Amino acid sequence: MAPLKQEMLCVESYKLFRMAMATVESDDWLWRPAELLMFGAFKWHMQPPFVGDPAELVGFLRHCLLEQERGIVRDGPIERAMLALAGASADELGGGLSGVDFTEPLFFNGICNALRKDAPYRLRRATVAFLRHLDAQFFDTEKSFGNDQATKLVSRWSISARESWDKDLNPVMAEALVTTLMGLLGSPFWREHIPTERWDILRLISSLGGKLPPSFYRCLEDPTIIPHLARDRGSGAFTQWVAIMWMKYPDLSEEVKTQLRKTTKEISGASKNDISAYLSHLEAEIERDRKRIGALSPWSFEEDAVKLRTRHDTLLLARQILTGIQKYPFPFT
Repeated sequence: MAPLKQEMLCVESYKLFRMAMATVESDDWLWRPAELLMFGAFKWHMQPPFVGDPAELVGFLRHCLLEQERGIVRDGPIERAMLALAGASADELGGGLSGVDFTEPLFFNGICNALRKDAPYRLRRATVAFLRHLDAQFFDTEKSFGNDQATKLVSRWSISARESWDKDLNPVMAEALVTTLMGLLGSPFWREHIPTERWDILRLISSLGGKLPPSFYRCLEDPTIIPHLARDRGSGAFTQWVAIMWMKYPDLSEEVKTQLRKTTKEISGASKNDISAYLSHLEAEIERDRKRIGALSPWSFEEDAVKLRTRHDTLLLARQILTGIQKYPFPFT
């Protein structure tokens, strides 16, 4: 009964938290009860309550960051606010974060401060996870950032991301790491700041199955990424990215497909082993789709079933193209 009671406590605490936040501006003494309710609602390794509209959570976070700017240590409450927002899915939040400018100095500096080296581990972990919701504001945007800002954010994120991975890699954290790395890679400005050691996150992509973030698919359609990574063809990042593109061949834009075929032909002249590795990864992707198709009714004409079969056919075509490149280079258009 204990876990059930604790889950009910979390739900009821969140309800009371929202009630407190509705009147906290007029009754300043409610900030402390709101903080205690926040701690009761969102706990590590407990099923969180349904967040819904995050307005109260964002308001609480803003208040804590303002206090922090005045020299008051607020790591604990900021951690719980970050945990609450990070644990909710984008669908659950319902676009409630899009109306908040997280690039304004209060939030941007607060996020960087939460990732500082001497910050509590759980604060840094929650912040790393929360960044998965800020792709559109930080990376997929025309907004400009200073090099000092980028260096501080990415270097601190890099250290905390690796520590979070090492200590406990769960599905939310894996998605967060991939989302942020792909957000960085998809931005001509931010990609220049990616630490070499953080290309290891590419290994997590296959573990997410079909639940890959929008920033990943954005990169698959971006013709500037192959030339960028090709500047260092001996790097693991370039080799891994080419392998990933063959695995996700149906999702590439036509321009990127052409780039990929041309690049792979150039690779084949220098290393047959790489082509064999690409084929191996592609075969694994084909087998995964084959199993998913096998679980469906053979007469299903639902949209998802049709898309999956079409995708499978495109993967088979990719295997044919890649096998041809391996055997003998000839022009593909």
